[in-house]
Amino acid sequence: MRYLKVIAQDRSRKGSADTVHFEFHEDDRLQRETMDVDRQRLSSFGKTYLKCAWFNEGEGEERHLRIFSQNPSADGTPETVRLHFHEGQKIAYKAAAHDLDNDGGLEVILSSDVDNDGRADRTDRSRVTALVREFLKVDW
Repeated sequence: MRYLKVIAQDRSRKGSADTVHFEFHEDDRLQRETMDVDRQRLSSFGKTYLKCAWFNEGEGEERHLRIFSQNPSADGTPETVRLHFHEGQKIAYKAAAHDLDNDGGLEVILSSDVDNDGRADRTDRSRVTALVREFLKVDW
């Protein structure tokens, strides 16, 4: 399984993330880290991810997001994109977007409180939608 691992860090220790790091993995093996060509493409993704407030103090990597797509119909287009917010090896919470009719639109967004503001609401679904749309633009 291929996934994008996203790590946000508060290196300045000011209480909010100031660094976002991206890693491309396949079957839990690092394939490559972010290259210059990726940085521009992932800029919008990174800005949206920072709004989730899922970050590490200092240079830690315990808190991170693993985002990946699934294509059960095997037609080459993703029907599901899953977001797993990790705390170390454990998944702290999940979100997903589903394209039920395989037309490229996202008909179902499932999310909890992904921005950590204490409420699971429309804003969380909007953040998941934005993360998924940006993820689907990533070149592997």
